[in-house]
Amino acid sequence: MGFPTLKKLTEVFDGNDEIVFLAVQTVFEGHTYNTEDKLHENQLKYDLKIPMAHAVGTTGTHRIPEIMMNYRSGGTPWKVIIDPSGKVIYNAFHIQVDKAVSLIH
Repeated sequence: MGFPTLKKLTEVFDGNDEIVFLAVQTVFEGHTYNTEDKLHENQLKYDLKIPMAHAVGTTGTHRIPEIMMNYRSGGTPWKVIIDPSGKVIYNAFHIQVDKAVSLIH
C-alpha cells in the first residue's frame, strides 16, 4: 500500500516545487529481505523520482532505526507530513490519497 500511495501523491503534486517527497525505508524486522537493493527495485518499479533512504537499527537501539524513535513512528508504511514551518501535521500508519492531498493543500 505504501508505494502505490506515494506514487499517486507524487503524480498529484508533480511540478509543484513547494512540495517535496522523500521516503525512508525503516528496517526493524525482515533484515534479510528489506534491503537497500529491494528498496531500489521498488523505486524503479513505481517510477519514483524522489530521494529514498534506508535506515536500520542497531543493537544499541534494539534494532529500531533512530528515525522511527525521533518521529515516533510504528509499522510500515508510516506517513509523516510536515508543513512549511516544520510542524508535523500528520504522523500515522497509512493515509488515503484524498486525505493527504487535503492536508498538503
